[in-house]
Amino acid sequence: MTTTSRREALKLFAAAGGVAALTPAAFARAADPVFLDYAAASADDPWTLIVRDAPSQGFDGQAELINGRLPDGFAGTLYRNGPGRFSRQDWRYRHWFDGDGFLQSWQIGQDGINHRGRFIQTDKWQTEEAAGRFILPALGSVPPNPGGLSGPDDMNVANTSVLLLGHELLALWEGGSAWSIDPDTLDSRGARRWGQGLDGVPFSAHPKREPGSGIIWNFGQDASSERLVLWKIAPDGTLLNAGLVNDVPGGMIHDFVITERSLVFLVGSYRFQQMRLPFIESFQFDPEAPMRAIAVDKDDWSVRRSWDLPPGFLFHFGGAWEETDGTIRLDAALSQDARFAMAGAYDVMRGHAETDTDAQSRHMQVTLSPGGRSRIEALGDAYIEFPQIDPRQTGLRRRETWHVAWDADQPRGANRIERRNLHTGARDGFDHGAHVYVEEPLFVPAAADAAEGEGWIVHTALNALAQRTELHLFNAQQLADGPVASWRLPYACPFGFHGCWRSA
Repeated sequence: MTTTSRREALKLFAAAGGVAALTPAAFARAADPVFLDYAAASADDPWTLIVRDAPSQGFDGQAELINGRLPDGFAGTLYRNGPGRFSRQDWRYRHWFDGDGFLQSWQIGQDGINHRGRFIQTDKWQTEEAAGRFILPALGSVPPNPGGLSGPDDMNVANTSVLLLGHELLALWEGGSAWSIDPDTLDSRGARRWGQGLDGVPFSAHPKREPGSGIIWNFGQDASSERLVLWKIAPDGTLLNAGLVNDVPGGMIHDFVITERSLVFLVGSYRFQQMRLPFIESFQFDPEAPMRAIAVDKDDWSVRRSWDLPPGFLFHFGGAWEETDGTIRLDAALSQDARFAMAGAYDVMRGHAETDTDAQSRHMQVTLSPGGRSRIEALGDAYIEFPQIDPRQTGLRRRETWHVAWDADQPRGANRIERRNLHTGARDGFDHGAHVYVEEPLFVPAAADAAEGEGWIVHTALNALAQRTELHLFNAQQLADGPVASWRLPYACPFGFHGCWRSA
């Protein structure tokens, strides 16, 4: 468990390195150009539905089967989390990542699919919903006449991912507490409390679950102080350990990977410079700063290895494994710079597609060898994101990764689902067509004891032609054959970021 000294340090960590000391200046209210741009774009462009405000009361509906049939025995709930409220009083957030968390559940069974969407009732959401306006600064935006901050949870939107922890669902964000949710009703229960002085300490959006033991690993970042907090949690939600790792460059770390022996972080060249509001302006891309790979020993967090890689940036990994000699192999969606975080996510809020595709992410395999040696190899020419693996292979040697994909002439995002064999390079995929924009896929094993890769790929998408949200189910080994079943909601939902699956 944490030592007393660690507990004291973690309490300081919860102040987010000085965010609480920043009070944004008030400014005069004027016509908002971002709101006006989005209103104009959305009048005749259904692609903009991906960042449309969800209704405050949420959604309740049933999906219509439009193709195929549900495979026998396939049943469970798909949870998806992402931003869902972007504007109030004719003022609109500047950055996509700022929207208040909107959680969706797709309950799938032989009787059909029931869909539900609810806003996550964070303290921020409740305060601003009652006031009818945005009050608190967000990651990339400062609203008119803002209030001050007393800590990172003041701006917690719980909008990035979800984690099933025992009988609890956690809505995750980057900079503060996980938010506890009832997995059946989607009712919010409040910030997750771990005890030991850890309230408000960042609990990031991509925890990893070990196959077999079910132990969950996660981290939080204090970029301004160049340190991480590591979390080790039992399958039932009991905190096993938490502690600090210092001397980790402040590189806006969003994801990590595990092996059987190590926790592996890849720190991009988008580095913390000076605390500012909005907080994202505290970071700048440094083309001279190498990416830094850091492997922390699971059993002794003071033991670490590091490698320098060419400058770059990433949001998401596929997975990783470690050879007997300590060589680590991982795959990730790597880009040359942080163009999307710095500009593309602002463009989307205006209803504009990103036009600069030169630095978008490609599928790369990274080899980290003993002695600081490293190698990066491209696995394909297409742009890719949201790489996913068979969760039973987390941290283990494996063959395959699934992801979304698009080409340079598709600036509005992904239309394809693909599978790639990491050892042979073989690729399988399905193109939904120009009017369907796909979201993150999830792999659902066919059975607990099925062979690696035997299972299903499930993903949601916006059908811009129908102006409705869809759900598609594929045989994971036969993507090119098309969906085995597809459903459509009677409405369109804003895009989510990440999700998880609960079997029936």
